[in-house]
Amino acid sequence: MKLDYMQSWNGAMALLGAHKEAILAIAGVFIFLPTLLFAQYVMPPVFNGDEDMNAIIAIYSAYFDQHSLPIIASNLAISFGSLAIYFALAPSRNNTVAENLVSALKIFVIYLIANLLIAVVALPGFILFIVPGLYLSSRLLLVPMVIVNEGERNPIESLKRSWSLTRNNGFSILLFVLIIAVVGTITIGVLESVTGVVAGLATGGTGWPFIENLVAALTGTAFQLILTAVITSVYIELTGQNSKVSDIFT
Repeated sequence: MKLDYMQSWNGAMALLGAHKEAILAIAGVFIFLPTLLFAQYVMPPVFNGDEDMNAIIAIYSAYFDQHSLPIIASNLAISFGSLAIYFALAPSRNNTVAENLVSALKIFVIYLIANLLIAVVALPGFILFIVPGLYLSSRLLLVPMVIVNEGERNPIESLKRSWSLTRNNGFSILLFVLIIAVVGTITIGVLESVTGVVAGLATGGTGWPFIENLVAALTGTAFQLILTAVITSVYIELTGQNSKVSDIFT
C-alpha cells in the first residue's frame, strides 16, 4: 500500500479532534509541564560563536554532566507521556486516561528498550551520511504503534514489524515527516521570535523569561502531539485498518 499524504494528515487531525480531552490531560502533565520546568530552571549551554568541534563537545559534555538528572527526568517524563498518548490514539483501544497511563506504565521499559534499539540501528546511518540515518528512522517510525496497538512485547520483533509495514514507503514517510518537521520548526521559531521581540520591547530589553519559556513549551508540546498523531495515522493507513483514516471517527 502506498502512503497517501493527505489521507494521513486528515487522519491525524481526526485523531486529535476525537481524543482531545484525553490527549490534553496527558500532554499537559507529562509533556508540557516537564518541558516548561526544564526551560525555566535549566539554562542552555552558552557558546561564543567561535568554538571548534572539540570546544563544542567539551561544552556539551560539561552541560550534560552538570544537568544529567533533570535531563534524564524530563526526557523520561516526556517519553512516558508520548507512550500514554499512543494508547489514547490506538484504534484497538478505548480506555480512560487513567487506564492509558497504567497501560503505558506496564510496558514503559519495553518501549525504552525499543527506542534504544532504534537508536543503535539508525546511528551508523547518521555517522556515515545523514540521509541513511533518516531513512532507517523512518522505516522504524511505527514501532510505538506496533507495541501499543498490536501488543508486541518483544522489542526486536516490534522493529521487524515496523520494517515490514513501511516496506516501499520508507522515503515517502521520510519526506512526509521532514515536511512536517520543517514547517513546525519554522512556525515555532517565528512564534518564539515574535514573543521575544514583544517581551524585549515591553521590558526595555529585559524580556519575560517565563512567558518566552511558556510559549516555547506550548509550541513544542503541540508539535509533539501532531507528530504522534501523524505516526498513528500512518500506521492505521499502512495496516489497512480503514480505507480512510478519518472515517474512524465519522
